[in-house]
Amino acid sequence: MEKIFKVSEFNEFINLYLGKIGEVVIEGEIGEIKIRDNKWIFAKVKDETSSVDVFAITYQISGYSVLEPGMLVHIYGIPRLYQKTGRFSVFASKIVPAGEGSLRLAFEKLKEKLEAEGLFDLSRKRKIIDFPERIGLITASGSAAYGDFLKVLRERMGGIKIYFYPVMVQGKESVDSIVSAFEYFNSRMPDLDALVLVRGGGSLEDLQSFNDEKMARAIFSSKIPVVCGVGHEQDLTIADLVADLRASTPSNAAELLVKKREDVAKDVKSKVKSIKYSLSKKVYYFDAELRRKIFSLDRVVSWQISLAERKIQIIGHFFDLSGERVVSFYKETDYLSQRLANFLHLQLERTNDRVRNIEKYILSFDVDKVLSRGFSLTYDKDGQIIRSALQVKPKDLITTGFFDGKIKSEVKGIL
Repeated sequence: MEKIFKVSEFNEFINLYLGKIGEVVIEGEIGEIKIRDNKWIFAKVKDETSSVDVFAITYQISGYSVLEPGMLVHIYGIPRLYQKTGRFSVFASKIVPAGEGSLRLAFEKLKEKLEAEGLFDLSRKRKIIDFPERIGLITASGSAAYGDFLKVLRERMGGIKIYFYPVMVQGKESVDSIVSAFEYFNSRMPDLDALVLVRGGGSLEDLQSFNDEKMARAIFSSKIPVVCGVGHEQDLTIADLVADLRASTPSNAAELLVKKREDVAKDVKSKVKSIKYSLSKKVYYFDAELRRKIFSLDRVVSWQISLAERKIQIIGHFFDLSGERVVSFYKETDYLSQRLANFLHLQLERTNDRVRNIEKYILSFDVDKVLSRGFSLTYDKDGQIIRSALQVKPKDLITTGFFDGKIKSEVKGIL
């Protein structure tokens, strides 16, 4: 007996059959596209001879705002029939530009949109600290970008912990994979010093995941400063523009994050030299100012003595003072002058003592002189100063620095 379907049953039957096909990928040019209530996307995609209707929900389509008629796209979706009307369409889970021209157009439109929203503003970008200790790394496991980043890092300052989150950097699932990494680090490890997102070079289509709006907003909303090193130096992605620091390559990302040991040593020596110079300059000006004040005081005292002598002459002129009283007065004046001179000499000696003490204090900063008195500095294999016996264990290689050279040795035991 033949099966007779009601219209609704037939549409439901066909929908069940279409659902078994699973997800398909369709390439075509957007003929028209409409957004209703900021929720629903209705589009028509065509090629030279045919067209198909596409339906999607805005929150599922990352970067839907850059889509426009004439753009070549890839539609990821499931074919279906709308049960009420029997109209055939594709329910899309993802719509992405395809082809160099469409990708470039989508890039420029998204760039213009995000720039207007302030996602690229330099004023909001955070500075990466000079000596990061805990870094989150986001890239593909075993990729060249992963190897290049760690290789450069090992050649620089040590003592850094890397927390690796493997992701896909290309393909349909790559954006969600990378966004999940940002969500993980920001929720589980918000105290990291930096997040590093790296990937090797490729075509504009290969790098499409890094020109995605969802990806851009994940970087923008990160509580942890983000360093982005994607592709080669000439490659520029939306992720680069949003990140707090853009590196030209994965290797360059490591170079920008972590300083060379020798550069740090030079910087320390330069700062010590600057401190010595600053202290010496302050001592010089202090000494000069003190001498100026002593000279001024001496002039005032001399003037007072001269004034006293003139008053004595006036008194001697108007009063018939006895010779003994005059002699006694002069002796007293000489006595006071001598006391004043002794006082000034004592103050000058005390000032010189203070200056000599300051000079000794400054010289105490000279590392070489401290070492020459029998002291030494001991470093571990990573160049870090060893401050406690608990920092080493037997068979560790250590380096001991003296004022005239260094020696390398192996720890035999801890007493």
